[in-house]
Amino acid sequence: MGTKAIFFLCITCLFCGLAYPHRQLLQDAAAPTIFDVTTFGALSNNDTFDNAQPFMQAWIQACKNSTTPAKVLIPNGVFLTGPTVFGGPCTSPKPIILEVVGTIKATTDPSEYVSPEWVAFEDIDGLVVTGNGTFDGQGSSVWQYNDCRTNPNCVNLPSSLQFSRVNNTIVKDITSLNSKQFHYHLHKCYNFSAWNLNITAPKNSPNTDGMHVGSSDEVNVTSSVIGTGDDCISIGQGTTNVYISNITCGPGHGISVGSLGKRPLDKSVSGISVKNCTFIGTTNGARIKTYIGKSPGEAKGIVYEGLIMDNVQNPIVIDQSYGSKKVRQASVSLWKISDVHFRGIKGTTVSNVALSLQCSVVNPCQGVEVADVDLSFSGTQRNTTFVSSCANTPNATFTGTINPPPCL
Repeated sequence: MGTKAIFFLCITCLFCGLAYPHRQLLQDAAAPTIFDVTTFGALSNNDTFDNAQPFMQAWIQACKNSTTPAKVLIPNGVFLTGPTVFGGPCTSPKPIILEVVGTIKATTDPSEYVSPEWVAFEDIDGLVVTGNGTFDGQGSSVWQYNDCRTNPNCVNLPSSLQFSRVNNTIVKDITSLNSKQFHYHLHKCYNFSAWNLNITAPKNSPNTDGMHVGSSDEVNVTSSVIGTGDDCISIGQGTTNVYISNITCGPGHGISVGSLGKRPLDKSVSGISVKNCTFIGTTNGARIKTYIGKSPGEAKGIVYEGLIMDNVQNPIVIDQSYGSKKVRQASVSLWKISDVHFRGIKGTTVSNVALSLQCSVVNPCQGVEVADVDLSFSGTQRNTTFVSSCANTPNATFTGTINPPPCL
């Protein structure tokens, strides 16, 4: 079965298997009252008019005044928009829908963005974002100002789509293009499902994570194509119960748990499942990363399974010295990594170290399983030794086919 056939089959299966709140949201969205932003003064194909106010006026009417489930419609056309907030709580019946048919294009003056988000959804219960439209962050106009890789006190550029305290959410059939920083940023969300997303930015675009999830619970992301200049998906502190499947990732830095432990108040992470994903030319594949840091935390119950690596630089990585400027510095991270499983991972790598498990000296990894990992070297170096590298992984288990040979 071809890749496209598998992709559409997964979408069909997802509709069948949606949790009850999400099935109900889609059913209730069948015949909403429509609030077209152009009736509130929005102008398309105008390079100078900021549509933020018409967008928010349409939203307020739909969210606060509708007596039936409501839809805010952004029709065909290109709509220039500065910082925009779709805020709740809504008093209209659930769900409230944002249907994007056209293209929403971000303004490019960084001084307009006094907080680090472009389009924000806040304090909403029962949200659907759909429509086959595009959010164009026009990030290439500001990437030059992103110095976060060298400046610890850098000012964050705005994420394209920020979801804060948003519960029972569906996002589907949406394209996010060239975000200034993160494409999607979830913070304190519950029961968030997304599928059929197309997330795109060049491989050299800084900090353009496809989706960053923090302090959230029950997040499901599936059947999407993500190619960016940073992690395709990153799981931040305080996040639990994340299910990621059928993602094509590349370019990018892989699908990562972390980075964790940079800040003293970072909370633990658990229940992360990444299955049936493909990584194409990424710098990393399955990765867990913690800072050396001085504050404790825990990352546990993590499964990477059924992954395909296509010329990936570092297919399997645990790095507890993340952010260290010293090469091979021994980690003294207080973060505990346990109950981690890398299963059924196959393909090719351009690195001679295809499996790298570098855990903390003071808090060694526990319960790490490597099973049926079959990788082959596709790099250009000749006469290289194809190896695994492990540090502070007592009682790690290696079962089935293991290539490169296990480190014991």
